[in-house]
Amino acid sequence: MNQTRSTWREPMVWMLVGLPLASVVIGFALLFAAVHPGNEDMETVGRVNKVGKLLVAAEDRAPAAEIATKGLVLRLKGDMIEAIPMDGEFPRGGKLQLTLVPSEAGGPGRVFLLSPSELGWRGVGSLDGGHDWVVELRPDNATWALSGHWTSQARFIRLMP
Repeated sequence: MNQTRSTWREPMVWMLVGLPLASVVIGFALLFAAVHPGNEDMETVGRVNKVGKLLVAAEDRAPAAEIATKGLVLRLKGDMIEAIPMDGEFPRGGKLQLTLVPSEAGGPGRVFLLSPSELGWRGVGSLDGGHDWVVELRPDNATWALSGHWTSQARFIRLMP
């Protein structure tokens, strides 16, 4: 009459083993979701950081055509603004001029001069978080220009042709 039940039929065992195991599995699922963005996330990034046009000067099309296949990332890092090439073959050299104009009419624009650095270009400056900005980036010789739209909540923007 004294029959012993299997260990796996005891509810306390499932509570002590099953709940921690389930939390570990859910944790790995969340980690996977955070590291691998889905299509919806990529579409949102594309809408928030609107990609601009590539403007090419008529007299010097060879270097500008080379720029047309590459892009830059502008990011805020403390009180610095950095322009980082997305491709290692991006032509490096002179300084870049970054022009920011508020999307709303009437606000003053800002111009930053970005000097070459170890990763790309860097300049001192910060942005007012309450504005959306129209961005234009061009080298000091003005042979090409990248433009785009920087929203107030974004910490970076991708400028692609």
